[in-house]
Amino acid sequence: MRVMNSTPTEFTRAMRLAFGQALSEAPSGLLLSTPDSTLHFALTSETPRKIGALHIASLHVEFSVQSGDEAAAQKLLAQVDHATLRGGG
Repeated sequence: MRVMNSTPTEFTRAMRLAFGQALSEAPSGLLLSTPDSTLHFALTSETPRKIGALHIASLHVEFSVQSGDEAAAQKLLAQVDHATLRGGG
């Protein structure tokens, strides 16, 4: 599970840029399929965080392994984390 500062659209775009055709939409989220592993991502928008006048999107991302062993799933998840990093100081 991850809580991210993005919208479902932003998350999907970052994933599509990184993984291309390996990403597909599922009724309850996104499916990322590689030869070694398949991960499902359920996306739920949360109440945006407010800091003064600034509103920051909040996205609850629940992931599950659909196929593949633990090592392959962890490797793919590390690639997802890298692909969805946002800039920072």
